[in-house]
Amino acid sequence: MSQLPASLPSPLPSTAQVREVPATSSFEVTDDLIDENGHMNIGHYFQRGARAMWLRLRDLGVTQDYLQVRRLSYFTAEHHLRYLGEVRLGDRLSIHPHLLERSAKVVHALVYLVDDTHDQLSCLMEISFVHVSMDDRRAVPVADDVAAALDAEIASFAGLTWAPPVTGVMGVRRR
Repeated sequence: MSQLPASLPSPLPSTAQVREVPATSSFEVTDDLIDENGHMNIGHYFQRGARAMWLRLRDLGVTQDYLQVRRLSYFTAEHHLRYLGEVRLGDRLSIHPHLLERSAKVVHALVYLVDDTHDQLSCLMEISFVHVSMDDRRAVPVADDVAAALDAEIASFAGLTWAPPVTGVMGVRRR
């Protein structure tokens, strides 16, 4: 049997495996999240996934002080959403942000949206974000304390027995 090209995603992890990555939030799908097709609108996957990643960054030191006093932050450079299962009114979801790798200026991450009601992975959101100076809006190296927190977070996932299902087209460039 031939080997899959590196550009194809890894097999999907089970929900039990995804739950090895701590959730930053959970919610119930309410009527205001439902679209004309009777399921959660695509925009809410992005909004909830992006917010969960931001909450994780805040926990790692990218606080209001980091933005307003130190004048540093992260901007999303690229993202890819992969819808895997329909989510409907009343379903409960948990959101699990997973930092994969980083360079001095870029972080590559996945956010897993798990449909806890049906015990299935409903959406993957892959993100690359760039560390920037809020003054000149250009990429700059991450501050040492936040870099150490990011590195510790990334290292905490080293023992996972499954490969994150990345697209293969995003990530940290090594030059």
